[in-house]
This record gives sequence, C-alpha cells and structure tokens, in this order.
Amino acid sequence: MKKLALFLIVGVLTVLAPAASAQKLNVLYTNDLHSHLEPLIVPWVSTTRKVGGFANIATLVKQEKKAKPKTVYFDPGELFAGPYLSLLTKGEAIIDAANYLGLDAACVGNHEYDYGWENAYKQFERAKFPLLNGNIFVKGTDKLHWPKPYIIKEVNGIRLGIIGLHEKFAFEDTVAPVMIKGVEVRDEKVYLRKYIKELQPKTDLIILLIHIGIPGTQSTTGEADVIRNHQHDIDLAKAVPGVDLMITGHPHSGTPKPIVANGTIIVSTDAYTIELGKLEITYDKKLDKIVDFKNHYNYLFDDEVEDDPTMVAVITKWKNKLKAITDEKVTTVTAPMTRSYGSSSGMGNMVADAMLAAYPEYDFAVTNSGGLREDIDPGVVTVGKLISVFPFPNTIVQLEIKGRYLREAFEHGAGLTNGVLQVSKGVEIGYEETEPVGQRVKICELNGKPIDDNKTYKVLTSNYLADGGDGFFAFGKADSYKATGVDMLDAMVKYLKTFKTYTPNVEERVVKVRTMMPQ
Repeated sequence: MKKLALFLIVGVLTVLAPAASAQKLNVLYTNDLHSHLEPLIVPWVSTTRKVGGFANIATLVKQEKKAKPKTVYFDPGELFAGPYLSLLTKGEAIIDAANYLGLDAACVGNHEYDYGWENAYKQFERAKFPLLNGNIFVKGTDKLHWPKPYIIKEVNGIRLGIIGLHEKFAFEDTVAPVMIKGVEVRDEKVYLRKYIKELQPKTDLIILLIHIGIPGTQSTTGEADVIRNHQHDIDLAKAVPGVDLMITGHPHSGTPKPIVANGTIIVSTDAYTIELGKLEITYDKKLDKIVDFKNHYNYLFDDEVEDDPTMVAVITKWKNKLKAITDEKVTTVTAPMTRSYGSSSGMGNMVADAMLAAYPEYDFAVTNSGGLREDIDPGVVTVGKLISVFPFPNTIVQLEIKGRYLREAFEHGAGLTNGVLQVSKGVEIGYEETEPVGQRVKICELNGKPIDDNKTYKVLTSNYLADGGDGFFAFGKADSYKATGVDMLDAMVKYLKTFKTYTPNVEERVVKVRTMMPQ
C-alpha cells in the first residue's frame, strides 16, 4: 500500500507580519511535463525509485483541493514532446490526460507546436481547462492564434488575474520553422504591460504563466545554476512591474527557494513531472500585497503516492490503441544509454551513427542534444521506447557546407545555449564554454585532421537543425540542401536492428577542455 507523499517546506520568506485581514491562497505548480504520463527513473533523483507521472499529480492535486478549497493549480506549458503517446497522436492523448489533472489554467508552450500550428489549434480546442496565450498571433494579422490571453478567477475572496504568454526568443529558438509558418510571436513585454493594465482595476493579484528563458541543465544543481537558468525571468520582472507571481517553464530548472525580483515571486520546477511545487501565499486585502509566502517542493516518488484511477484508465486506453506499433522489438541494449547536454553521450553517438549508417558516403552526421528526451535502460528496446527518446517528426537532410560554417555551428554549441552538437564517429570536438565567442572551440577534427575552413564537407543533420533550430543558423549557409524525407526515427530503428544486442558507444567525441594558461 502506497503512502501519500507529504510536501516538504524548503524555503520560507516573510515580507511583513500577517495582519488580521490576511487571506490564504495555495498555488500548486508544475511545468514542462513533456507528455510523461507514467513514472520514470531520473538518475539525479534516484536510480532505483521511479518518480512523476500524471496519475501521481492528479492524486495530489485532488487531495490538496479537497483538504484546502482555497487551492489552485497552474502550469506554464509544454505538455507535448516526450514519450511516444505525444508523437503518435500529435498531442491528442496528452490533452486527453491533461483534462484530468485538475488544472485551473495552463499556458501554451513551444512544443505544443511540434506537429504544426494548425494541429496545435485543433488540440487546444480539446482542452477542458483554461489554456492561455496572449502574444502568439496568426502571421500578418492582429488575431491571436489562441484567443484567450487571460482569465479572472476568485479564490478565497482573492481576485486573481492569470495571464499566459510565451517569450519570443524561447519560441523562435526551439520550434522548427516549418511547423510555425502560420504564426508569429510578438514581444512579451509589450503584451504583459497591456494585460496588466487591463487586469489591475479588476483583480487583487496578477499571476503570470510564461514559457521563457534558455534550456538549462535538466535539473536544479545549485543556486548559481538556478539564477543563470532563470535570468530571463528576472529580467522580465525588472522590466515590467506589476506581476505578483510568475510561474515559469522552459529551462527545466526548479526553484526550491523562490526568486524575488522587483517585487515578483518567481517559481518553477524541474521537468518531466518529477516534482509538484506548492506556494502558500498570505495576501493582505487592506495592504493589497502578499505579506508572507512559504514554498513546498518535493519529488513525486511513485511508491509514495496512490495512482489516480481515472488517469490510469485514460493512459491505459491510449497505450492499448498504439500497442501494435510501440511493442515491436528493435534490439537489446546491454548497458544504460544516457544523454548529455555538455558533452557527447552514448545516446547522442548512437543517433548520429545511425544517420551516417543510412548514408555512409557522407563525411559525418550531427544532431542536437536537446532533441534527445529519454535515457534507455539495459534490456529490450522497442519502437515505443525509441519514439520516447526522439519524439519529433524530424527527417534527415543532406548538406554540402564549408568547414568555416561547421566551426560556427560547433562554436554555437560550445556556448551551451541549447547544448553541444552530438556527432558521429570520426569527429572530435574540444571546447571551453567560458572563452569568448569565436574562440570556444579548441579542437575541431575529422578522422584526426583539422576541419579545413575552405573545404566543402558532406554533412547529415536533421531538418530542424538545417533550418536553424536551437539557434544553429550556420547550417543555413550551406552550399546545398537536400531533403531526404527519411525519418530520423526510422534511421535509428534500422540501425539498431542490425545488432542482436547493442552496447552503447561511450566514446568521448565532444568534450570540455581546460584552457591552457600562458606561462
């Protein structure tokens, strides 16, 4: 019998002593759920205990709302892009499950557009909870793509104005251009000011749900790391006063201790359903301000929470529909195949090698670290598992490109804005991210020889990267661009099926190097 997990108080900040006129509000929050309907092993949390899953979240949300009716639950986006149920249903299964989470509002995230802007609207229409966005427009018009920028909700006598926005940079930096050709994102600061002005006369507190920033380290690894990952949040709070609470997503970096900037409380969790945050707010009506708050932040260990039966039934229904596709065996993996953001990895090596195996006449292949979404444990690997690893409808593109532009691409990766490029066998990259732009790549070789700036190389990549995804605009300078139409997933399946058993190649192809200091 599982026991219900208790929230742990990890940070307390008192602004003012609560007065008799104070009112309480409990805010539950998640972000970047990324279709992780079921619990998973997250190595930095535990190598033996699974965490997360929609059924655990649904249970805790129901429990909290039953015990404390003054409770609301918000999420700032990225429901899609994760395990196979997202890709194979173009998000339909995920929206279906999210309808049972108990959300009071969520905002649109960039990965909701992974299957095209028209499909995004179709799936948004199926949401039974308020889904918000106030700055993604139908291209060339003043019509919001999803026409619900905010809602007003009264809880325990406190009038909440809840706004949904997406940072322009975060959206354009991480979505394939072909998928968003019908929409455009406009300056979030302009629209935040607009909606604050509209809401302030009608509300007591303004809550902003926003997808913003740069991808982080996939986990919370110290205060300095948290501040770096949420710097865009802080900058926005400083630029636009008037937001009482900002719940953010995109960096995949939590805030056990909330950030306070310009009077705005900023909170976030790590990604993939592994945490449920709770912020207990004390609001003084007479003073018209938050006078106290306590943040509760815990991992959702699956063995501590009873699964919500309704959610389990929804997930099972969708899994059964796709079972014939997803259960197909591909190979057996003999050791863990993991990902890395700042260096090559067994997973990255496999994907790049699979691309090169599809077109062995090419010099090498590259893919983005951020496109790899799950690790693989030892044992049988199925098609469903590979889809969960790479849940994007990307295809292989053949480029002919000068060495100088390849170096530009590796330089961008070395800045770790969106992670390093994962490379196929024969490539060696050594970098130091603290060096100035243009000087970060110290080693750049193919088959033991430096990549020649003036030589043209035949390179394989994804259509996402070839079109400038993750900020890799250097690939747009290629002399030639040929779309193969071959799915990257299909290339992986075909490659791994050539192995009865597959041992991950953990060759260090991309590494950080220590900059030599002058003597």
